[in-house]
Amino acid sequence: MENYALGSARRSIVVAIASSLLLCASSRAQTLIYARSYAQTAGRLRARFPYGALGATPDQKVAMLRGNEKTEIYSVSMIDGKHSLLFSDEGMNLEITPTGATLGVGKAYARAVLREWHTTPNPGVDAQPTALYEISLDGSNRSRRLFETQPGETPALVNRQTQKAVFQGSINGSRDVVFIYDASTWKLLHSWDLAKLSQPHCPGCFPMSYGWLADGDRLFFNLDTADEDDDASDPPYVPGTYTATADGADLGGLPKHAGQLRLSGYSRQPDTFPYLIGQLSNGDYLFRDYGLKDRPSPKVPRESGLFLVLTDSDFHLKKQILLQRPSIRAFYLSPSGKYLAYVENRQVPNYRNESHLWGKDLESGEEKELFVAPPPNLPESPEPNVAFTVLGWVDNK
Repeated sequence: MENYALGSARRSIVVAIASSLLLCASSRAQTLIYARSYAQTAGRLRARFPYGALGATPDQKVAMLRGNEKTEIYSVSMIDGKHSLLFSDEGMNLEITPTGATLGVGKAYARAVLREWHTTPNPGVDAQPTALYEISLDGSNRSRRLFETQPGETPALVNRQTQKAVFQGSINGSRDVVFIYDASTWKLLHSWDLAKLSQPHCPGCFPMSYGWLADGDRLFFNLDTADEDDDASDPPYVPGTYTATADGADLGGLPKHAGQLRLSGYSRQPDTFPYLIGQLSNGDYLFRDYGLKDRPSPKVPRESGLFLVLTDSDFHLKKQILLQRPSIRAFYLSPSGKYLAYVENRQVPNYRNESHLWGKDLESGEEKELFVAPPPNLPESPEPNVAFTVLGWVDNK
């Protein structure tokens, strides 16, 4: 089943121009794609619809049901930091919810719901079940419904070859299942219970993060205990990075030393392991690890440092990079491995969090702040809350 949601002609022209800018930018450098979502507060709803449903048009009644007033998808160049609008669902019956889906070529994948006003048999809003949609970033504002999603399903991660996509979901709210799809036809290729991988190695562990390895046929899972009080040294708990084929064959874990920080002046906590961020196209691996700074005396508190650790394909150390921002919640590696995007949480007054999107050149070490989402507004504020979600990279060919 396909549904195409079209915006206004004026917005299509703007997006078409933005798309041409994206093509120019991507011909020179890798480009990051992200989404900005503007969530409606109670005060914002009253400001937009002061009389509620009374006297509202059918389109306005549909708009009242949206969680986000609008979601816009942008590209940002790593050369000059310029942002270009690629897609917006403003004024559309389709409301997209970007959850970190990885891009194909000129496409974004997002959960979305289509709402439409109907007059028979009784007037009201009809909403289709939430589904995965393919969003075109070519200026057409088209969207294609792929299949209905399940509650708790993770975002689609498309491999570097844009041939396969992986989801993690649950069956009956209990079993963690890995689903592998053909990314061109969106037919299910494989589904397997994650316990096939976790049970032999770490029965009490959960997948904290996962992704595709460079060959596009193997997956990695960072399996760790959810509770810091769990004793990870006991035999059934062996946290670490484990790999599997797309059809679920267990390929074992990475060596224990892989990605471990080895830097003078810092020591590691022995009960932790480095998380694999991803594998570069040349076979190198990028990890994140923590180190405790050596202190000159017992009275001086120890500082924790967050590091990027780059190794070759045999896990020999190549580079260690200290990140000056300790509160980082997500990493996004470009396909070539030249750039890394990450999200920093920064606490501001009144115990609120401000989110910062950064891009880092792993070769030169240069960093750029790409976007800042301000802290949440009070519920009565007439201004919407702004959040962002990284979708992926457009890489040079």
